[in-house]
Amino acid sequence: MSIAYPVIKVSVTAVAALEDHQVSVRSVWQTGNLLFRSQECGADLQLKIENWARAVDSKGRSYILWATDHPKADGLVIQPLDSRYCFEILPVEP
Repeated sequence: MSIAYPVIKVSVTAVAALEDHQVSVRSVWQTGNLLFRSQECGADLQLKIENWARAVDSKGRSYILWATDHPKADGLVIQPLDSRYCFEILPVEP
């Protein structure tokens, strides 16, 4: 099965208490399939949660990585700061 969205690589620029998920500054991750639509955009969500990481892609678009327990996903997801869509996120091996 192929994914319906482009794979985007991001580099982590800031981390707040996501060490349990092996997220660190300068680590590289890539997106996967769409998982669910959040009730708020990533920028608003970041202000309300304690455990998050900020990342940026090659085009300068910003994202938030965060841990969820949503019925359609359990664990780390990525969400653009200007969007409500949450995607799978996988580490890129060095």
